[in-house]
Amino acid sequence: MDDLFAQQLGRVLQLSSGVFWTIAYVLMIYKSFQDRRPSIPLAALCANLTWQTIFTFIYPIDDLQMLINLVWLALNFMIMLQYLAYTTHRKHKTIRLLLSLAAAFLIHLSFTGEFQDLQGKYLAFGMNFMMSLLFIVMLRQQGTLGQSVGIGVMKFLGSMCAAIIFYYLFPDSPLLLVLYVFIIILDLTYIIMLKRQKRRDVGYMFRK
Repeated sequence: MDDLFAQQLGRVLQLSSGVFWTIAYVLMIYKSFQDRRPSIPLAALCANLTWQTIFTFIYPIDDLQMLINLVWLALNFMIMLQYLAYTTHRKHKTIRLLLSLAAAFLIHLSFTGEFQDLQGKYLAFGMNFMMSLLFIVMLRQQGTLGQSVGIGVMKFLGSMCAAIIFYYLFPDSPLLLVLYVFIIILDLTYIIMLKRQKRRDVGYMFRK
């Protein structure tokens, strides 16, 4: 009974993580259209697209995750088009994107093969950590354009659900534990910084 409950809870958390991240991607698309700015850093975008491709078509995890990955792929493809449309200050942006995608794909594929990370867990949490850090950098560089508290909250919730699943499955992994902790800290920091920046922006508008 305990094993059955744990299995069912794991599926609920897996689906919840998929839903929260899906909402985050939808909010990114909406905010990017609204502000005419990319909503995700290039490195994070390429990591997302290549991870989702590899663990959908080359090393599929399970049917539920495959379905989630397909939804994420479609949304991230739209985010990629927005990156190309709204990144106007960089030369050769298409070449940069293609080279970054190729590099991310080869790194992900070779890492998976060499370390037999067939669930993609180390890559997933590693790039989640990178994304959490880059979101803070992006906030410092372009302010709140392309970003919202909702995106940060949905990312945090999606990451938390995934962390609970993998902590249960791999409780003895110090690397994963460190990544969980840093992701939580960075996501909460990002949400707090974003809320403060939005309050400053509103105050500035009223002072004008």
